[in-house]
Amino acid sequence: MKRPFLVTIISIVMIVVGAFQAIIGLTVLIDRNDATFLADSGITSSQATGFGIALLVIGSLSMFLAFGLLNGSRIARALIGLVEAAQIASGIYALVKLDSARQASAVGTIVGALVVLYFLFGTDKAKEFFNT
Repeated sequence: MKRPFLVTIISIVMIVVGAFQAIIGLTVLIDRNDATFLADSGITSSQATGFGIALLVIGSLSMFLAFGLLNGSRIARALIGLVEAAQIASGIYALVKLDSARQASAVGTIVGALVVLYFLFGTDKAKEFFNT
C-alpha cells in the first residue's frame, strides 16, 4: 500500500521540527557556560544543561518517530497519538486556567493535535497503510 500523502507531510514536518529542536539543544549545551547567554536567557548553567539535553532528546525522538511513520510503524503512530492526546490535554488546561493571551495559542494547539490525529487514525488510507 502506498503511503498516504498526509502521513508523509506529518512525517516531514516532524523531521524538520525535530532537527531544529536538536540543533537548538546542542546550541544551548555549547553555550551553557557563556555568561552573556546565561544573563540574556535568565537561567543558570545547570538549567541550560537540562534544557539542552531535553531538547536533544525530544528532537531526536521526534525524528525517530517520524521515520517510523514513513515506514508504516504502528508503534510510532501510537506514540505520536499519545503525544497529540497530551497536547489536547495541555490545550484544555490552558483554556481553563491561563490568561487570554495563552488561550488563543491553546486553541491552535488543540486544533493542530486533532488534525494530526485525524490524518493518522481517521482516514481510510491511513488505516490501510498502518493495517488497522
